[in-house]
Amino acid sequence: MSKETILDHMKEEGLRLTPQRVYIVELLFELSHPTADRIYTLMTEKFPYVSQATVYNTLKKLKEIGVVKELTNGDKSSNFEVNEMEHWHFNCKVCGEIYDLEPAKTEALMAVGTQKGAFQVEIYQVEFYGVCAKCM
Repeated sequence: MSKETILDHMKEEGLRLTPQRVYIVELLFELSHPTADRIYTLMTEKFPYVSQATVYNTLKKLKEIGVVKELTNGDKSSNFEVNEMEHWHFNCKVCGEIYDLEPAKTEALMAVGTQKGAFQVEIYQVEFYGVCAKCM
C-alpha cells in the first residue's frame, strides 16, 4: 500500500486531508512501528500547536478504515504500522524494537484446522518475543 493509496482511501472515507493527517501518514512510512507518543513528538517539531488528541484520533480513524494496524504489547504503549502484506513480528524484550518477519507456511497451518472443520481463520497474528542480536 502506497502513501497515495492511503490518502485516496482517506478521501473516499470522508476524512479531510489536513497537513497534520498527511504528515502522520508520512511518519508511518518513515518510522519503524512508532508509538503514538513518538509520532506526536515528531509532529510538534513541524506543527508546534498540534494536540495529542489529533494524533490519537487520526490513528484511530486510520485503523477503523483499515489502512493502519495497531500492535499491542502487554501493558506497553501500542505501536502502529501501515497495514500492508501479512507478516509476523519479533519483539525484543530488551530494547523494544519490533522486527518484521516473512510468514512461513501460514497457509499450511490454517488448512489443517479448516480441513478438520475445527475452525475457519479470518484473521491471525503471530508474535515472537526474545532478545535481538543487537542486545545479546
